[in-house]
Amino acid sequence: MRWIALLFVIGCGTSERPTSTGTTCADPTGASPLTWQNFGYDFMCHYCTNCHDSGLTISQRNGSPLFHDLDTLSTTMEVALHTDQQAGWGPKAHNNFMPGGGTDGRCPSVRGGRLDHDCNQPTGEERTNLAQYLACQKLRQSEITAPDAGVSDHCARYTGPPQ
Repeated sequence: MRWIALLFVIGCGTSERPTSTGTTCADPTGASPLTWQNFGYDFMCHYCTNCHDSGLTISQRNGSPLFHDLDTLSTTMEVALHTDQQAGWGPKAHNNFMPGGGTDGRCPSVRGGRLDHDCNQPTGEERTNLAQYLACQKLRQSEITAPDAGVSDHCARYTGPPQ
């Protein structure tokens, strides 16, 4: 019986948990070539907003929690730590839970749709860039309230995966 208890403790200790990447912005002013306009918007449109969009009802979110929205710069920054812990790569963690972590790797092909295909997965470079972008964006708070800081057009200007 003690062996079963020991195996349970060991098994629980090795389960994957959300872990901050430990990424910091190299420039204390928040200066970074990665911005909402040239990285964040496209990343969120390509990988996230089909489930994490403030315009979706609970039944359209495919399990995505309410208020974990990535369709505007401001809502993205409200959950920046969680996003880093779920999808970012950095010196302390390589997080691959999202997209598709709660849906057996399945995603909707349209915003709020049914889970009809395997989720597109960010590359390691994109995940590293995500962590770097979030770390630097925290230091650029003035941009969060700037006009056109959202994806209110639901990714209409999205032109492909982030480069």
